Amino acid sequence: MKPINRRKFIRRSISVGGISIGLSLMPKIIWANLLSAESDIYTITSENPKESIPVLIESLGGIESFVKPGNSVGFLVNSPWVHKGFYTNPDIVLVLMNMCKNAGASKIICYKPVRDGYWEESQYYEEMKPLIDEIVYGDERVEIDIKGGKEMQSAEVFKVFMESDVFINVPVAKHHNGTIYSGILKNLMGVSSRDTNRHMHSPDGEYTYSKTVYLSTCIADLNLIRKPDLSIIDAEVCAINNGPRGPGETTSPGLIIAGTNPLEMDAYASTLLGMEPDNIYTFTAAKELGLGKFDLDTIRVISL
Repeated sequence: MKPINRRKFIRRSISVGGISIGLSLMPKIIWANLLSAESDIYTITSENPKESIPVLIESLGGIESFVKPGNSVGFLVNSPWVHKGFYTNPDIVLVLMNMCKNAGASKIICYKPVRDGYWEESQYYEEMKPLIDEIVYGDERVEIDIKGGKEMQSAEVFKVFMESDVFINVPVAKHHNGTIYSGILKNLMGVSSRDTNRHMHSPDGEYTYSKTVYLSTCIADLNLIRKPDLSIIDAEVCAINNGPRGPGETTSPGLIIAGTNPLEMDAYASTLLGMEPDNIYTFTAAKELGLGKFDLDTIRVISL
């Protein structure tokens, strides 16, 4: 896996006389995935979300590629905890919500209600308060069958999660005591009920982090219900121990990551935390269920 700067790549290709010649000089990792634009991972510095996120989304075809006028757009945000590096930066979420609203979204949904004071932490809180006041939160639950699940055959999830037209997953990349890494795939537990989540930790409903393989398999099973249309990972400040709650040590990649392939994105983001993707069983379980691959040698990461 080798990140490249998109602008440098374009300039180099032109300077040697055209795209076909330029491609011959590209590293193997880029060439292997060149025709798989849907698997591309884009990164940008996290300094100014209001400026950087539109650039990031434009690289994926623009927000209009995901949100059509009249669509209801649902967000899954990791917001319960209070220590930096253990929850999604609300700046990122609000910028994305505002972009969706400007694209014509009829309804902005936050599947899991956020903790008290979460939105107020954003530097954009005052200017985006009218938008915040419009947010619809998940309430009613429905039971959904999981076809092909290894450990789970059903789950209770927010009804609005199944009804929204567009699903955008916005986790923070961090350590987790039960699964080693928490990101896009793990974040989906935010749409399921406490009872479902308790039984995902152990077959008898014991809330424990000791059954890593079982929990990881259940997370992969849960992701069979619905794949995000777009995923954005907050990798600005990331917890590297004592997750999911904290407090704990953090590292600062200083990035926001965007893409449409959750497994590849999670695998890449885990390396920013000093982790080995092959040691994270959630990834193995997801791959076995056909949710994607995570071969780092063929992942194309484009730095903007």
